[in-house]
Amino acid sequence: MNYFKYYSANPKASSEEILAPLRYHSLRYVSADQFNDPYDSKCFFETLDGERDDSLSDTINRHLRIASMSRNPHSPIMWAHYSTNHAGYVMGYNLIELPSKAVDYEDIKPFCYSTSAIREAILKETPNVTSSELADVMKQHLLSNDSYMQYLMDAIFTKHLDWKYEEEHRFIDVNLGGIPDKYIDLDIGVINVRAILLGYKFDHEKLDNELKEIINHVYGGSIEVYKAELSLERYEMKFKPYEL
Repeated sequence: MNYFKYYSANPKASSEEILAPLRYHSLRYVSADQFNDPYDSKCFFETLDGERDDSLSDTINRHLRIASMSRNPHSPIMWAHYSTNHAGYVMGYNLIELPSKAVDYEDIKPFCYSTSAIREAILKETPNVTSSELADVMKQHLLSNDSYMQYLMDAIFTKHLDWKYEEEHRFIDVNLGGIPDKYIDLDIGVINVRAILLGYKFDHEKLDNELKEIINHVYGGSIEVYKAELSLERYEMKFKPYEL
């Protein structure tokens, strides 16, 4: 296994809903505006009145869907944040052929691109342009500007050091024509799903029967099942084989 994804287990959801990613061996790609870091994938630019605007970050939301994976299934913090306080599960995958990139973690400030040079060039070419026209033209210049587009890409794959514990890798699905849905579920195939790690507070009474049926009928009993427990040596979750 080379990648892991944390899944939630809403107590109000049915067992079918909770275990749907396992049954359909799917991987969910979402728009960047659904991420829990408000700075994630944001690239600001200076407006005419000196304010900071991130509206061009919508370019990312229109054309990209991102699946966030981790190299680390042991983090108690991620189990708490992303797996319903340890009641969910983690799926382990072998994903070699799908395009991905590791997130870089740096002590960064928010990405902010200076538009003064672009603004001066536009005014030199069209000195009679109105303020509203200048704002629209400036946005078009930014979208065709290699330097700004590199800023956008850096914003997708760079996060603050505070998030380093996630050890995140991002898988990208691109559609230049635009993607209308906030998320897409891609079938990655049975062969790429290698294991399921059940949370420390996993509801076995509610979910074990559904889980066993999926593993036997969809995966032919070949998928590995583990149960999380507390490590007494380190601050992390450890796993032992679990028999259904």
